[in-house]
Amino acid sequence: MASELKHLTEKTAKLSIDPIYDTNWSDMPDDIKLECIGKMEFKERLSLRCTAKAERSLVDSQKIEFSEGRLWGSNRYLGFNLNYKHDVTKHLKNKTEALKFMKYIKKVGVFENLSICFDDPLTDNEQFMTGDGLFTAKTIEFEQCDNGNVVTVLRKMQNGVESIKINADRNKNKLNEILAISHVQNVPYWHIEDYKRTDSLHKVAQMWIDTNSKIGSTFQVTVLGDGSFDEFLKYFTDRIISKSEKRVRIRSNNQDRHILLERGLDEVMKIFDIPQFFRMMVISAEIKESEYDDNCRKWIGKMDPYVYNRYEMEIVFEQDRYVHGYEPHYGHHGYDENGWEAYY
Repeated sequence: MASELKHLTEKTAKLSIDPIYDTNWSDMPDDIKLECIGKMEFKERLSLRCTAKAERSLVDSQKIEFSEGRLWGSNRYLGFNLNYKHDVTKHLKNKTEALKFMKYIKKVGVFENLSICFDDPLTDNEQFMTGDGLFTAKTIEFEQCDNGNVVTVLRKMQNGVESIKINADRNKNKLNEILAISHVQNVPYWHIEDYKRTDSLHKVAQMWIDTNSKIGSTFQVTVLGDGSFDEFLKYFTDRIISKSEKRVRIRSNNQDRHILLERGLDEVMKIFDIPQFFRMMVISAEIKESEYDDNCRKWIGKMDPYVYNRYEMEIVFEQDRYVHGYEPHYGHHGYDENGWEAYY
């Protein structure tokens, strides 16, 4: 028996057994915790930051990337939709809680695309107006926002915005305030949809002249009414280099660059000219007229991908009414692959 025990002991000593560690989260150093937090989903981070004050500080020190984000609501409630990967949707009627969460989102979120939809003015919300947190986004879009909110959010953007999209359908005119914001002055591309005044073209061009904007800077606008093109011509009479029905080219204060304004005019847009589409760019002074791109469908489609589908369908409807003398019947009603109504 003694010999068997001795043999077993010797055999066990020869075995190579990896050590087993029994380490709690609280025993880990902060640098290891930060590595773990960086791999956590958003919901997991929210849960962790509720466990202890120290953990909250660690979680809040880490940025998190979102491909999509949408902040929406009014003075009565706020909502948050974050991308499918993180799958977070909140509808918060408690405004204090909502603003607190928004402050956290501003601090940690890095958005590829951020959409803002605040129907009512939020200027009475102290935390929203004066909070230190800044939104970080590559592309930001304002969906039918009160224009005061557009100005407020743009002022709270981190540097590096590449695209700004504004729907002006419900807004009061605050274009001068928008143009004074550095993100707008330096953004490579921005547009305004459904603008009700005629001053946007010459004001943006003048801002570019004053700030010596970079070649490639692009502004697009849809205007609900006539007069923008003529107003631009009148404002820059002394700077005009060339003009036609579709374009006007003017000098800037920099001899190396010009500003080119284009109207979205083709066989479709000449029939359906409300709204009117315009594109304006800072171009090299070396560009010749023969190098202009005559296909306006591409840049118009950037603002409204389905505008030609709708207008061309209306043309077909009108032709059928004229030829057949009655409203055409299109059979089965449904939706196409893009989610638009269709008849078969």
